[in-house]
Amino acid sequence: MKRRIIIWNFLVMVLLGNVLISCTKYDTPELIEEVGGTSGRSSVKKYVLWVNIEGAGGGDLVKNAFPESGIVKGLLPHSRYAWSGLEAEHIDDTYVPTAEHAIASASMLTGNIPMRHGIADGTYLSEQIFDPTYDEAMKEYPGFFQYIVDYDKSMKTLAVTPWKTLNEKLLDKASSTVTTASDEETLNTVLQKVSNEDNRVIYLSFRNVLEAARSGGGWNSANTQYVNAMHQMDDYIGQLLEAVRARPDYYYEDWLVMITSNHGGTSDGRYGGMSVEERNMFGIFYYEHFSKSKEMNPGLIEDVLCFDKSFQGVVIDSITRTPDLKEIETMRQVYSLDSLNSEMTVEFIMAARPSIGRSYVPGDQDGKKILEKRRWYMKLDHTYASAFGSFYGKSDGTGSQRTSAFLNPMIHTFTTTVKFYNSEGYISTDWVDESEDEWGNKTEGYLKKTSKRKGKVAVYSYYDGFKKTTKETDTDLDWNSTEFIDNNNLVIDGGMNNLCRYILELRIWNKELSANEVKQYSNKLKLSPSDPMYQHLIGYWQFYKGEEGQYLEDDSIVVNQIKQVRKRVRVGDEEVEQDVRTEGLRLRKTVEPGSKYYTYIEKDDVRYMTMTNTLYQTIETEGRMMESVLPVPTILQWLDISFPMETTRETGANAFKTSKLDGVAYPWNAESNKAVWRGMILGDYSVDLEWRDYEK
Repeated sequence: MKRRIIIWNFLVMVLLGNVLISCTKYDTPELIEEVGGTSGRSSVKKYVLWVNIEGAGGGDLVKNAFPESGIVKGLLPHSRYAWSGLEAEHIDDTYVPTAEHAIASASMLTGNIPMRHGIADGTYLSEQIFDPTYDEAMKEYPGFFQYIVDYDKSMKTLAVTPWKTLNEKLLDKASSTVTTASDEETLNTVLQKVSNEDNRVIYLSFRNVLEAARSGGGWNSANTQYVNAMHQMDDYIGQLLEAVRARPDYYYEDWLVMITSNHGGTSDGRYGGMSVEERNMFGIFYYEHFSKSKEMNPGLIEDVLCFDKSFQGVVIDSITRTPDLKEIETMRQVYSLDSLNSEMTVEFIMAARPSIGRSYVPGDQDGKKILEKRRWYMKLDHTYASAFGSFYGKSDGTGSQRTSAFLNPMIHTFTTTVKFYNSEGYISTDWVDESEDEWGNKTEGYLKKTSKRKGKVAVYSYYDGFKKTTKETDTDLDWNSTEFIDNNNLVIDGGMNNLCRYILELRIWNKELSANEVKQYSNKLKLSPSDPMYQHLIGYWQFYKGEEGQYLEDDSIVVNQIKQVRKRVRVGDEEVEQDVRTEGLRLRKTVEPGSKYYTYIEKDDVRYMTMTNTLYQTIETEGRMMESVLPVPTILQWLDISFPMETTRETGANAFKTSKLDGVAYPWNAESNKAVWRGMILGDYSVDLEWRDYEK
């Protein structure tokens, strides 16, 4: 009896904290006197209630529109949440929604960005694009109920929305779908089914807020219709929570309550476009027993990377080709290992976007060099993006490592460090025998002296800050001194074609970064001179829109943020230190006659306006911003359903599976020596699920 009283008091306190604080008061639901009725501990089940407030927007507008002492804000102490976020980007400017925003809805309900799900209008039909030159089969990405059906056909689910076509196309795999004529009907339908049915996943959407914003004066705090509609949503959510808590077996049910919007709008009433106001959204992920609330990346909107044009197949030349070629010999040595105190680090930060086949599997990638000089290069070696660097012909031996580390939509970093150590110069002497040419002229034998250098080379590569291998890879090197000179151009090779990878930043450091430094800087963008390691940069190019305007055009320059470097360079037979100026990387769309350096930019006018902060460190700290692609993997993670996978075009031993969801990460795990699929929002909540044991 004592235990029953403790549980009663605990649940009453929860309800008082989450229900009675609302402007609208509710009777405390009758709880189960027998603490869960006839259920047992082994019958605990997980449930999802997903409430989508169509077009509510995000940011301070939504935060201030919910009542301060209302239901929704009362959930925050036990929630992962973000008031600001972004609807997934879409590049079709011709679509103008007249009711629901179909593209935004499709992104949220498929868990994919529009470039992947292919839905461009209210028909909810995925556009089919076929390219006979591309051998990756076209993929299709269904509504999320399909993944639940694939996992367990007996699991009952429910979808209730005011959108008939949406219900018939994307939500049709729910056990039951209901198209309603009003928000009141939506609410009453769900309340009745929560009380009388056992639906494990319920999705419902309300439209009154969208209508109020459209007709009442736009998305702004002065629109009283919008504010009143948001207050009504707070009341509706309170009623839904009350119905959930009144279920007979509620004590043995773990409910994840998700409250989202799928887009916003402008202050004058427009929506469906690509402005931050139109794409702003919020998300609240509430579980009554989350022990620690977390606001995800507050204010991240200001930190989103922007660039206007994608480039594929670009080859970039680091030397401006002037007629007299002045300084070209020394300038080309700037990124040569022999003028870098025999150590350096090359670092790429790259973003992925889907191929024409809608997956992140690139076409014809095997053995493609990204960046190269005479004596070193960076390379993607397999369809599955096994990257490595080679310096002086030596690598870390992981070129065949099939990691698929870049085969998903994260921002990824690939780093290679190199150090030539225990270096010793010496003179090699070899006797050259007497010789006679065809005319009988004789050359006496002589002792040939050759300047040489020997030592050890250590090369290591990293994915997202984690070393690919812990094995000893240092190798011996013994060359003629002249072989260390590298006056070749620094170029981004034509191997970038069809890689589905877009360079955000390229950095070259004049030192071998330590493992800790690699991890730290692989998660940093937009470095400034105040950074303690900035002094070690000799090359720093930012491939997105910056202060000097749009770089990615024909014959434009991606400027080197480091204007000059102090280098030891070889001039004739001597080595001297000089302040050597640097140059930007020149972009070319057309091939110069007789030149191998330039190729064509294939997707000239495609815009990718935003890149969310998906760097590994951000994911590790559970600080990722809210996006429309995140609710679906969150649901699957909560229900312990494995993330859905798709198979690449290869078969047999070469087959590889990748995620069908954009809202998941695939970061490298150093301990298991492989990449691991993981969700992005909830983090580790395993202890919180054991609350029933705590109260005993």
